[in-house]
Amino acid sequence: MEKILVIDDDEEIRKLIKDFLQKENFEVDTAKNGSTAIDMVSRNPKTYQLAVLDIMLPDISGVDVCKQIRRFSNIPIIMLTAKSEDVDKIVGLEVGADDYLTKPFNPKELVARIKAILRRSSILETELEKFQENLKTAGGKIQVFFKISEQQKRKSLKDLTEKLKQTVLRTGQENLQKIKNIEINSGSRRVFADGEEIRLTNKEYRILIYFIENKDMVINREKLLENIWGFDFIGESRTIDVHVKELRKKIGDFNGNLIETIWSVGYRFNYDRELNDAMNKNNKL
Repeated sequence: MEKILVIDDDEEIRKLIKDFLQKENFEVDTAKNGSTAIDMVSRNPKTYQLAVLDIMLPDISGVDVCKQIRRFSNIPIIMLTAKSEDVDKIVGLEVGADDYLTKPFNPKELVARIKAILRRSSILETELEKFQENLKTAGGKIQVFFKISEQQKRKSLKDLTEKLKQTVLRTGQENLQKIKNIEINSGSRRVFADGEEIRLTNKEYRILIYFIENKDMVINREKLLENIWGFDFIGESRTIDVHVKELRKKIGDFNGNLIETIWSVGYRFNYDRELNDAMNKNNKL
């Protein structure tokens, strides 16, 4: 049975959420402040599969609680906020929350979001287990391969290192994309704007790549939600606007010339091939 931690200083809200989750066969623990919640999760980070966290707590803010939990646990976190303005704070600080819900909220919607996030987490966990198993298998093969003389081992290791180095360099060149002032290396997932590396969150990176793959096309918010958050995302299209706002800020697109807002529809990633090629040519000179 999946176990969820509900953190809110309002006893009625804690009871309301707990009752709805228990009806859906979840096991639920509650905490009325941030310090207690951090202590509960830190004792055994694998105890809980998800946390519902209020942003306004009496001792420590929900933002700081989320930051501290992220130091030792990657459990999904849904933030509860009383004001829509707090959404900018949640996303802007990149505290590590997976979703948010504005109060007052429908408990059924919260349950639906929890189920959606847990489904995605389960898929990721399965993939991680497969990767770890493959890694163990590969490790065994490497151990057998190196049961040879020290001289042969050093030579083999040197050859292998050189091959890996060349592969990395070749892959980096093949995966490099240049669009106006932005450089993206899809192999390393590194992004540069005007020659400076910028740190994008996973969703910001995926949004940027999706824009590039669909350049010059008008993309509505529902399409972005479907492709970035998944078919089972249940939420507000405002979350797209907040993420795009942060993405624009990081890549220096303050006027929205590159990622253009199409009012009442969505966005368009403007791409001028001739101008782009000319800029790249000048940068090489």
